[in-house]
Formats: sequence, structure tokens, C-alpha cells
Amino acid sequence: MKDIGSIFPLYDEDIALENRTERNNAVQGSRINFSLCREAMFAVASKYESSSKVVLIPSYTCQTVIDPFVQLGWTCYFYNIKKNLRIDTDDILQKAIKYNPSLLVVHPFHGMELLDEELDVLRIVKLKGCILLEDVTQCIYTEKRPDVFDYFTGSYRKWFKVPDGGFLEAKNLKGLSIPSEENHSFVQKQTDAMFLRGNYFKTSDENIKAISIRLNKEAVKGIGVQIECHRMSAFSINIMEKENHENSIQTRFDNYKYLYYHIKESCELQFVCKNLDEVTTAPLYFPIYVSNRSAFQRKLANKHIYAPVLWPVQTKDVLINEEVEYIYSHILMLPIDQRYSIDDMIKIVELANGKD
Repeated sequence: MKDIGSIFPLYDEDIALENRTERNNAVQGSRINFSLCREAMFAVASKYESSSKVVLIPSYTCQTVIDPFVQLGWTCYFYNIKKNLRIDTDDILQKAIKYNPSLLVVHPFHGMELLDEELDVLRIVKLKGCILLEDVTQCIYTEKRPDVFDYFTGSYRKWFKVPDGGFLEAKNLKGLSIPSEENHSFVQKQTDAMFLRGNYFKTSDENIKAISIRLNKEAVKGIGVQIECHRMSAFSINIMEKENHENSIQTRFDNYKYLYYHIKESCELQFVCKNLDEVTTAPLYFPIYVSNRSAFQRKLANKHIYAPVLWPVQTKDVLINEEVEYIYSHILMLPIDQRYSIDDMIKIVELANGKD
């Protein structure tokens, strides 16, 4: 049976791109290509080592956003994110006044670009001398670059069949370290895992699938120790150049809309985004809240549908109130990316609506 979810596969025609002539400059205009998004954040944090080293971060975030600041000795505070994944504008303003951060990180979530009221509050924070960074990882196709932000970062790995890839954008790249070396070990292990994933889809050999999963976990574990900056691999850049981005955008929107219109909300399952009009750029996943998340994940996995939890809690400091605790305890991501058709979405809908 076809798997829905998990890491992207690579095939022979993809691996052939490894042998193309490298055209791998880390700097492209106003953008620096990094191997990982956390490295881009590390580069920004490193530039401001002489500041007060206080950063304000969304309470709902990935551990890899926190890690660069912790490694460099910054003090991290967390502002409230509401259940609809919008910024609590009162809370962020109060904490900006209380802690006087030198840097503030913002996430737009799952295709929901920032609202004017959110940007207005961020402009007030900026007037206090704070550096603002928008991580657009969950809105990678957004064309908006609000002028309130000094930096933009993002990760490609959950969007495309690339073993690595992240970026940092700024009007002025002065003072930022430019990575010169690729992370060969990580890229090779991820490439192997993804290629084996492709072989599994061809053969349905569960042993190959198990090895692919193990290699992927080993690769991710290897980059979780000490952050060092690397440039995005030439292989990943070559893959990105072959991507049909218009198709990726359209497929994600189509799949998202299908789930939105056909999954029936209940006391056990609720949409994170209640208003489709708020999804203004291609979404990463279709996020839902599930009362018994583990049971629903198992139900999906039994049909070879793998819905990840974004994100597991590793730093208890993010759990600043019951609302944030609810998000971490109940949120689940339904896969909608360009690998999948409406027929795949129908399978998800049937299970979400109670079919065994």
C-alpha cells in the first residue's frame, strides 16, 4: 500500500543530479543559503553577540529555533500564541516592555500570513530598538516581506525532496558569517535514507523501509548536538531547480481545501484554522486538534498515513499557560504536499470522519 506522509523519496533520476557541475555560491543576492534553518538563526544570533542577548520567541515553536540562542548563551523568553495560531498581541507587547529583548522571532503558521494587527504591534516593538526576524518555514512560498523585519529565515526540507536546505534573507548581509563548506556527512546520510525510501516504494520491502527510517533518525540526531554553519549542498540546489513550484503550490492548496470542505468537525476533532480566507499562501500541512491524538495517529498509521506532531516539547519553558499546553498536546499535521492527489485526501477524510 502507498504511504502518505513521512520523508520524501529520491529516485535514480534525482541521484543523477549529484554529478552535475556545482554552481553553489552560498550568497545569492540578498539571500544566504544554509544547510539548515537553525544555522541561519545561529548566524543572526552570532552577529548580535555584543547586545543584551535577550530573545523573545513564540511559545509554540520548534526546539531547533531555541537551540541556536541557547548555544550562544542568550536568555530566552516566550510570548503567547493563541489556539488559532495567531500572536497574542497584548502579551507580546507586555513582554517586550518587561524584558526589553534585543531580538524577536515570529512565525506565520501553515499558510496564514501575518495580519495587519500583528504587524502593527511588531512595529511598536521595533521602535524600542529590537531586531525582528520572521521565520517563514511554514509559509515558504509567501512573497510578502514586511518592512518591519530585519531578517527572514526558512527551511526547505519539509517542502521538497532535498536532503538539506535553509536560507537567510536581509537587505544588508554585512556582519553575517558566510558558510563555505557543505555538511557532507548529514547530506549523504539523508540522501541515502531518501533513496532507500524510493526503493521501498518500488519494492514494498519493509526491511528497506526500516533501514530508511533508521538512517533518517541517525542523520537528524547527528545535527542536534552542536550547531555549525554550512552552506546548502549543490545537490539540493540542483533538486530545487528541477522542482515544479507552480504545481507544488496548486496541489497544496487543492489538498488543503479538500480536507477543509470534507472533514467533519466534532468534539473529538477541530480545525486549527476556522476561516479558509486566512490561508493566503501555500500551507505546509493541514493542522487539526484531536482529543485523543495518539489513538488517531495509530488509526491513520494502520492505513499507512503518517501524520506528524509539530512540535514535541523539549523545553518546558515554552509551556507558559494552558492554551499553549493545549496546542502542544493536541495538534496534529495532516499531509497535503505535492506528492499526493485528491484520492489520497479522500482516504484521510474517510478515517477522520469515523471510517475504520
